Amino acid sequence: MATNTTRKPITPTTLTAAELADFLVEQVVPLRALFHSGNPDTQTGSVVVHDGVMDIAKALRAGEIAPVVAQVRLVGINRRAARYYVRTITAHRPA
Repeated sequence: MATNTTRKPITPTTLTAAELADFLVEQVVPLRALFHSGNPDTQTGSVVVHDGVMDIAKALRAGEIAPVVAQVRLVGINRRAARYYVRTITAHRPA
């Protein structure tokens, strides 16, 4: 059975690569507290999301990827995060 998914357009971030990397790291650092959670889904999800976002931040700082590419990769990470009931990571600072 095919699943109908509606694709949302990605609004490019106004942050530079370095600013985006810093903002992403700010969001995932609290996930480290969940690494030893008693709930195995939360534990696994926090590690998966943390490691994925840290890889993106490292690539942004090295200039290997553009901020818009990082946003596309975040879509995949956030889909995995939803499976484990872990918070969503965003590329936009709240207004």
